[in-house]
Amino acid sequence: MEIYFRELTFEDIQAIKDISKDIWEGWDYIPGVIEYWLKDENCLNYGAFKVENKSEMVGFGRVKIINNYLAWLEGGRVKVEYQRQGIGRKMIKYAIDYGYKVNAKVAQYDTSSKNLGSHALAKFFGFRRKKSLNVLDAEKKEIQITGDSSFEFNKISAQKAKEIYKSFDIGPGNEICLGWSYTPLNYITDDDGEWYVHDSDAIVQKIKFKRTVLQESPGEHQVWLIVYGNPKIAFELIKAVLYREIQNEESNYFEVFCHPDIANLVETIGFYYYEGEPFGVVLFEKDLIK
Repeated sequence: MEIYFRELTFEDIQAIKDISKDIWEGWDYIPGVIEYWLKDENCLNYGAFKVENKSEMVGFGRVKIINNYLAWLEGGRVKVEYQRQGIGRKMIKYAIDYGYKVNAKVAQYDTSSKNLGSHALAKFFGFRRKKSLNVLDAEKKEIQITGDSSFEFNKISAQKAKEIYKSFDIGPGNEICLGWSYTPLNYITDDDGEWYVHDSDAIVQKIKFKRTVLQESPGEHQVWLIVYGNPKIAFELIKAVLYREIQNEESNYFEVFCHPDIANLVETIGFYYYEGEPFGVVLFEKDLIK
């Protein structure tokens, strides 16, 4: 199938939403961010069309230029009835070519470890798996913890967190997990959530629902905790932060992003893997230097 591309406009929003409504059983985050994406001048929001006049959209995606070095690929969607027809491959190529065009040195994207189609695309285009974190879920009523007033921790700024992260194992490179995305460490700000530390042994980033977002983020009543550090200390820090947060009537659903050794401990307090087996969020990377 021949596919044609063009940059998206506000007039395409309804078509974008029509595609998104069938993604992730109607829970796609794109409708909540698309207007902000279209206002962003430092990116390419592109549509894929099956006819030359570019009127019938069959897919869309975005390339965010983080800096002169990094092109971040995100939001790739193909209309359900057109999936498995090679359109996703053409969209990835279009996004990569744009990265070359703007002289980015690296292209990255993240995906679920269970998204085999996305992994196949990564392999086809020469992306390498760079790092990952496990993801566990729990409703408030399923979490089994009690308060521990003896465990001390401090809230810190994003600026302080940037320095502290350097003492933790965040995997190769300088990107940290922001839940269902990654970002270079230098780009985190206080708008990205709150940070809590126990000495220099563990750090937890808490992200809650915001009405104005530029990337995938928690929905209403959801809380994400992204955790690095010594497993035993990190587990105690998670419990301490959780105990405070579950007192909030608006917080009903939690996700924890962490290394497998921390995940094993988190399971003991009621968290579980989607579909019952370990999975996580994976960062892929491709060099664009020819």
